[in-house]
Amino acid sequence: MAEILIVDDDKEICSILKEILEEEGYHVDYVTSGDEALIEIDKGNYDIVITDLIMPKISGMDFLSYVKRYKPGIEIIMITAFGSIENAVEAMKRGASDYIEKPFKLKDIKTSIKRVLEEAKFKKVHEVLFVEGEEKDTEKILKVIANPIRCRALYTIYKKGVMCFTSIKNELQLEDPTRLSFHLRQLRESNLVSQDSSREYFVTPKGKRVIKLLKSFDAI
Repeated sequence: MAEILIVDDDKEICSILKEILEEEGYHVDYVTSGDEALIEIDKGNYDIVITDLIMPKISGMDFLSYVKRYKPGIEIIMITAFGSIENAVEAMKRGASDYIEKPFKLKDIKTSIKRVLEEAKFKKVHEVLFVEGEEKDTEKILKVIANPIRCRALYTIYKKGVMCFTSIKNELQLEDPTRLSFHLRQLRESNLVSQDSSREYFVTPKGKRVIKLLKSFDAI
């Protein structure tokens, strides 16, 4: 469940957004000033902050800069009644994930949140998978681990340490050895598993990073 903080000096807008977004399954808090928002950011664990550009005591732009400096993992969606190309460009330069003008439609907020969360997930995948000197193959890895058999095979080998082909087949209860061979080949070609001199399978360092990632997504 994504954690969302709404920052707007209009309490009615905050209340409406909180109610609507909680119906979508999100956990939502709100505050009505930038100062309160900074306190919440420091003590909370938010995935997204939806903030107004114009706020009392601290501007939305300054708030955005603070969050991206000290909590770079938080995604920011800016909303404003004073939209301009200059403001939008400046917000994006400072790290905003989206920029929405008032009056906005609720579906626009919902769509923006879903898109930002998906982009954040992809970003997290890339950060976990990519190590300096390795091929940047994030999209390829995502396709490989999208298959449940390959995920199960990878995790099974990881738990056992080293496994022969027959043991993997028996553990996964697969009757067709050709099918398993295909999936293991996909894992090998993506450098998630490898084989030792005895042709037994083991999980590579990259494979272990993928398992860590899958666990964080509750995928295994």
